[in-house]
Amino acid sequence: MLRNKINSRALTLGSWITLGHPAIAEIMARAGFDWLVVDLEHSVISIDVAGDLIRTIDLCGVAPLVRLTSNDPNQIKRVMDAGAHGIVVPMVNTPADAAKAVAATRYAPQGSRGVGLARAQGYGANFQEYLKWQSAGPVVIVQIEHKDAIDQLEKILTVAGVDGFIIGPYDLSCSMGIPGQFENPEFIAAMIVISSSN
Repeated sequence: MLRNKINSRALTLGSWITLGHPAIAEIMARAGFDWLVVDLEHSVISIDVAGDLIRTIDLCGVAPLVRLTSNDPNQIKRVMDAGAHGIVVPMVNTPADAAKAVAATRYAPQGSRGVGLARAQGYGANFQEYLKWQSAGPVVIVQIEHKDAIDQLEKILTVAGVDGFIIGPYDLSCSMGIPGQFENPEFIAAMIVISSSN
C-alpha cells in the first residue's frame, strides 16, 4: 500500500499525467512508477476520462492519485469512488483545509465522505474490504502554494491523515508579490522555512 511506503519514508517514484488518453496512462504505468497523478487542476481532463485513467493505472498495479481542481468534497468522493488511492489537494492554507480534505476521503465516523458502491468498492461486492481500507489507506498530499500556508505549515503537516506536501512555486511566488522570481531572497527564505519543516 502506497501510504505505508510513504509513512515509512521508503523511496517511491511517480509522475504526472495531463493528457487524457488511456494508452498514455498504460505506458506510464508500465514504466516502473509506484504512483501516477491524474491532473484535473491544470488540464482539460474530465471526470469520466479521469475514471478511465484511474482504472488503467490501477489495473497495471500502480497507485493512481488525482490532483483535484480544488478542495471539493464532492470531487474527492467521485475520484475516490472511481478507484483513486488518494488525492493531491491544491491551495491548502490552514490546518482546517487539510482536515477537510482528509475527512472527504474517509467514511464516518473517521470522515465525512458519502458511501457509494462504484468501482472502488467492487460495485458492492468488495464493500467490507474497502470499508477497512478507507479508514487508513487513502493518501492525502497537500499543496503549499500561498504565503499564508507557510505561517501554519507545521500545523498543516501534523493534521492526522496528511501524508506529504508539494510546493507550488509559481502560485507561492505570486502570493508573495514576486511571481516567478525563484532567485529572490524572499522566495529562497520561504523555501528554507518549508524545507526545515520536512
